[in-house]
Amino acid sequence: MNQKLVKSQAAAEKADLYAVVSSSGKILFISSNSKQHFGYEQGELVGKYIKEMIHPEDSFLVESYFYNDHHLYPCTFRFQKKTYDYVWVETSADFIENRLVSEEREVVIKLKLCSNVPYWPSFLALSKDRYTEKKQESPLKEEALSMLETLPSPVFIAINGQFQYVNQSMVSLLGAASPEELAGRSVFDFILEEYHDITRTCISRLHNNSFVGLVEQTWKRLDGKLVEAEVKSASTVYNGQKAELIVVIDISSRKKFQKILQKSRERYQKLIQNSIDTIAVIHQYNWVFMNESGVNLFHANDYPELLGKSIFYFMMEEDQQQTKCVLDRILSGKSEVEEIKQSWKTFAGTVIYTEAVCIPTTFFGEPAVQMILRDISDRKTTEELMLRSEKLSVAGQLAAGIAHEIRNPLTAIKGFLQLMQPPKETNPYYSIVFSELNRIELILSELLLLAKPQESVFSRTSIKTLIQDVVTLLETQANLRSISILQNHEASGLQINCDQNQLKQVFINLIKNAIDAMPEGGQILISTNADREKLTIQVRDKGKGIPPEVLKRMGEPFFTTKEKGTGLGLMITYNIIENHNGSIQAESKPGEGTVFTIALPL
Repeated sequence: MNQKLVKSQAAAEKADLYAVVSSSGKILFISSNSKQHFGYEQGELVGKYIKEMIHPEDSFLVESYFYNDHHLYPCTFRFQKKTYDYVWVETSADFIENRLVSEEREVVIKLKLCSNVPYWPSFLALSKDRYTEKKQESPLKEEALSMLETLPSPVFIAINGQFQYVNQSMVSLLGAASPEELAGRSVFDFILEEYHDITRTCISRLHNNSFVGLVEQTWKRLDGKLVEAEVKSASTVYNGQKAELIVVIDISSRKKFQKILQKSRERYQKLIQNSIDTIAVIHQYNWVFMNESGVNLFHANDYPELLGKSIFYFMMEEDQQQTKCVLDRILSGKSEVEEIKQSWKTFAGTVIYTEAVCIPTTFFGEPAVQMILRDISDRKTTEELMLRSEKLSVAGQLAAGIAHEIRNPLTAIKGFLQLMQPPKETNPYYSIVFSELNRIELILSELLLLAKPQESVFSRTSIKTLIQDVVTLLETQANLRSISILQNHEASGLQINCDQNQLKQVFINLIKNAIDAMPEGGQILISTNADREKLTIQVRDKGKGIPPEVLKRMGEPFFTTKEKGTGLGLMITYNIIENHNGSIQAESKPGEGTVFTIALPL
């Protein structure tokens, strides 16, 4: 009972390090604080086999530990530091399945540094004292043997693995009729062959007065049935010779139940592995588990790239505080289920949008959060397109109404105002009024184009000639603002099928915007190039640039940053390019300028 109490207390304590190790012993991941405890950088240990770091005398314990499927008790061994001295560590472990690297399973281990030599179980204390007192070689007393005989646990004494004494419980365990049937036989007759090397190592260590931990083995009864056993051993003296005192515990029922649990766990793991949604576990705001869908979602090469990293490393800053509050409510028990939407950066540099369900779970007995993420990037894009379509529809209806209601009275006002103006009137107010009326007519023309698009007339057109016509039209306005318009046409003789008037409107809008972006003068560069599939045209200015929050709203109706702008110019530009089955993208850096890139199919 003391042993279980000590071990349960140790397991409950917080681990110093976490690691993921393959079932062959290769270290796949270890906590970044490995330098603090072992002197090794994280990258120095990843890829090494844990056996290389274990004290030679303890290697058999680690081999036995990773050989078994279930570990109810911690394993204690000496780990070599970078300074070549050793530190005692206590390890508890659990199996997981590796989905990406290979078919072998992996072990998630929790490492805790021991301040003292590992705990000696109470039932070994007498034997430990016995072999430390080398002069004592008297045989066990009759009363001691009588006490062993009445023990409910199977116990035997052996010399170099050969039975010297077995109690009645051990006789029953092996299916023998009497102790005499086992007398003189070797333990190797009953232990399966794959455990023989470990057993020989344990016997050797006992005779050298070294510590031997708990070992799991499979024994074969006389009737052929297999018994899963847990073996505890200590050194003793029997008839003047060094001997082994062995306690065997039948754990067959427990192992059977564990296998049932393991199969259930594996089915659950397969469900998680094959889920199209990302399923992850967050512990102390770090990723500690993620399925294959999550690896693909974040465009990682393998899941160790994500393990141990903070979730806030990937999350967009505007979502971090809300997500932290949700996780804190889950961890504190104030909430059982929380739903939240976030945006994340991926390893590929893209931004993805997700909706998440957060529920409480545990990680090595400590509170954690399981997060189920669903990628809604396509849905969000569709919603934005629908919203934009609705805005365009509203804009078209509004434009038709405005054009119908305003144009007729505007024509009358402008006509009568011209009649009222004296022939030689020098009053500046008339020119201001006519200027503003002309501006109203210009806005109405743009609204009419939006409300009732004209039928496109496509023809073969030289793109160089078309751009030069637009530049000639706007060059005077540019010169007045100390702006030069440069052209670079790699595809100078190329012709495309387009509506000339509509494309001219596109370049007029873009060049006008570029001129407005450089009130202190500068350069506008228009370049064209082509490949086998498309023609690419760039309009680049050296203006003050566009902020990111404005850039993502470019093309929305009535959205403008200009004091007298309508927000319709770029929207019409985007529509014209879409009608030509092309695409348009805007890139900008504040203080460096903006470039619009148009791609038209050939």
